[in-house]
Amino acid sequence: MKQKDLSDKILEGNLLKAILFLGWPLALSSVIQTFYNLIDAYWLGKLGRVQLAAPFISFQLIFFIISFAMGMSMAGTSLVAQYTGAKEDKKARQVAGHLLLFLLILIFFLSVIGYLFSSPLLKLLRTPKDAFLPTLTYFRAMLLGLVTSVPFFIYQGVLNGYGDTISPLKVQAITVGINLILDPIMIFGWLGFPALGVLGAAIATIISRAIASVIGLYELFKGTKGIKLTLECLKPDMEIFKKIVKVGLPASLGMSGSSVGFIIIQGVINTLGSAVVAAAGIGFRMVHLFMLPALGISSAITTIVGQSLGADKIKRARESVFLGLKIILGFLIPAMILIAYYGKYIMIFFIPGDTLVQEIGAKMFYIVAPSVIFFAIFRIYAGAFQGSGHTMPVMITSLLRIWIVRLPLVWLLALKFNLGHYGVWLGMLSSNIFVAAFMFVLYLKGSWQVPVIKRREKIIGSEIEEIVEDANG
Repeated sequence: MKQKDLSDKILEGNLLKAILFLGWPLALSSVIQTFYNLIDAYWLGKLGRVQLAAPFISFQLIFFIISFAMGMSMAGTSLVAQYTGAKEDKKARQVAGHLLLFLLILIFFLSVIGYLFSSPLLKLLRTPKDAFLPTLTYFRAMLLGLVTSVPFFIYQGVLNGYGDTISPLKVQAITVGINLILDPIMIFGWLGFPALGVLGAAIATIISRAIASVIGLYELFKGTKGIKLTLECLKPDMEIFKKIVKVGLPASLGMSGSSVGFIIIQGVINTLGSAVVAAAGIGFRMVHLFMLPALGISSAITTIVGQSLGADKIKRARESVFLGLKIILGFLIPAMILIAYYGKYIMIFFIPGDTLVQEIGAKMFYIVAPSVIFFAIFRIYAGAFQGSGHTMPVMITSLLRIWIVRLPLVWLLALKFNLGHYGVWLGMLSSNIFVAAFMFVLYLKGSWQVPVIKRREKIIGSEIEEIVEDANG
């Protein structure tokens, strides 16, 4: 689809169709991304709870590193959307080029540091002794291949901001299919390959994601998807770089700061034994799978808000947020009721021979499933702030959620009141209720309605107040 047609659909067409047009590929893309972990969990579950725990424990540490890439990718989505709405195509291309070069260097550096300190980090997390060696093997392998994932993050973020959410989906579908084939071959040693266990799962994931990045780079430099990168786009421009840092750094810090909190919570879960680790690993992935439509709609809101504010269509931006909220609640409320009711059978599917894991997981779903609804509300409002480039409020709220509410509650309930894994689940629920209410209050204040590309370039003094006042009706 041509750029003008995409812009017309996003800025002028039916709003419900625009949200669904952007949102369903993003949601499905996130679902497909989760299948990397679910495929690993399914096959490794055949080997036992120890092997199943390895990717789950490693995930929090790996996520800390890639959170920088994901945060900067959000900057790409926001800025490309705003520049596209404002018809400034050259700056949109420069954003993509600067992000690519910057993140390749950053993630390589962080991966090397992570590898050198991998063993102390896992000990600090109190990784169960029976799961330590498999987890170390998996973690180190994933770190070695992490930089190969970066170009796809850029490709996905840039095209999402442009309004093309289908092309990244196609690439992910292809590479997850490759991962689905490679996983059992690498893990169990089919077709003459050596049986590598958890190492095989890591290698299969690395190969699949590297292929996605190669495709993404080819399409960006070829210009087949509307945005064409050239070597000139990689030439440093301080104005562009400052805007990327201004928008992307708070998002990265919010995600990485939250990730550190999750790492500490993972340490608490690890002290409760490998059965709780395995149950949490399956449960969190399944809940996340059903939460992905909310993330897809939130990302659609980010694009629509970004392009609408870039084109001075504030009313359309507000309407997209309200409609997105109605869509996601209509889906999630019945879905979470079903998850809570059938949680035990989900556990049986993934690890059929362990009744202890099944019992823990079944009880977990009753508490964790409702928390997803409140987190979805937070994500929709956060999408509005990210679309306008105001990522600082999202960062602050995310950090409050983990460090001020969840961590103290998990520590108090799980360890001091001896509620064990129940304390972990209750801490999650409470923190998500808080974050939904807090972000709603920030949203009502209306500061998100002024896009960052115009705050200093085109809007000065009282004009800001006039626009915000008009937006508040």
